[in-house]
Amino acid sequence: MITIVDDDDFVRESLRDLLESLGYVVSTFKSAERLLESGRLAETSCLISEVKMPGLSGLDLQSRLLAEGRCIPVIFITAFPEEGFRIRARSAGAVGFLSKPLDEGSLISCLQTALPHNTIASAMLRRRANDHSVHFAGGIVRDHCHICAFFNGADEAHKVLRSFIKNGLDAGEKGFHIVAPDLRDDHLKRLAQSEINVEQAIATGQLEVRTWQEAYLRGDRFDQDAMLALVDKVLQSNSAAGYSRTRIVAHMGWALLDKPGVDDLLEYETRVNYVLAKYHDPAICMYDLSRFRASVAFDVMRTHPMVIIDGVLHENPFFVPPDQFLLELRERGIGSK
Repeated sequence: MITIVDDDDFVRESLRDLLESLGYVVSTFKSAERLLESGRLAETSCLISEVKMPGLSGLDLQSRLLAEGRCIPVIFITAFPEEGFRIRARSAGAVGFLSKPLDEGSLISCLQTALPHNTIASAMLRRRANDHSVHFAGGIVRDHCHICAFFNGADEAHKVLRSFIKNGLDAGEKGFHIVAPDLRDDHLKRLAQSEINVEQAIATGQLEVRTWQEAYLRGDRFDQDAMLALVDKVLQSNSAAGYSRTRIVAHMGWALLDKPGVDDLLEYETRVNYVLAKYHDPAICMYDLSRFRASVAFDVMRTHPMVIIDGVLHENPFFVPPDQFLLELRERGIGSK
């Protein structure tokens, strides 16, 4: 049984519906005090609790359970994702610390960690998790995990992608980011402002931030074969390390530099679809519309099954399957693979 404690009636009932659809028995309580009075703790396999509630808070409830010797996995959900709360919850052994509105995939990842031996429910979770759904920017990423994001400046980009990055880290997933060398510090600062413990995530290896020279432009040139091999290696090794998913964020401004091989951008963006299809890990390629020509931006968009425009995630009606687009490139005299 999973027990939900939240003073928000809508959240309690929405979570009940979701968890019952996964095969769980669910009990709900409007406050921590009511749970403690109910005598249902002995039946609880996992506790999902809001952090801030009238009366006893979720963190106080966790402390009470630990003091009584009750080792119940706890997943915190909150509309107030303050770093102090996160640190206190994690240090006391919380399985997850998720922000509202909840990302279903992140919650499922936390449940897989909290209840690995619940055979029936775990099978349901695996089936649900296998749709690879990620909710953000007003849309859902399912099987098509290659996403083109068009932005006008860093402020807009971070505002839209904040939940994509944060929800993944909160769920214990891997973050792999590739940024311009002169913007690395700014990128990390913006992540920290999103209530992400950047130092801890990097120290544990959960977050990896590389510069263009450590990814796309190794050897001061772009080698699409080497980059495709790197993406494959990163996703494979992260999966082997136990991460349920890797979320890739890549700044693509390197393609505007005067470097050997950058003319292979379109062919690379087409071919990387083959690699990503093996793993179903979402990768967002970020393009600044103020810097790329409209003709290049449109061709780039055609290589991605999904696109973010004006801050909203859409299925891309202009997407061309990679086999077909590679043929088109050959006919245009572009590329050689």
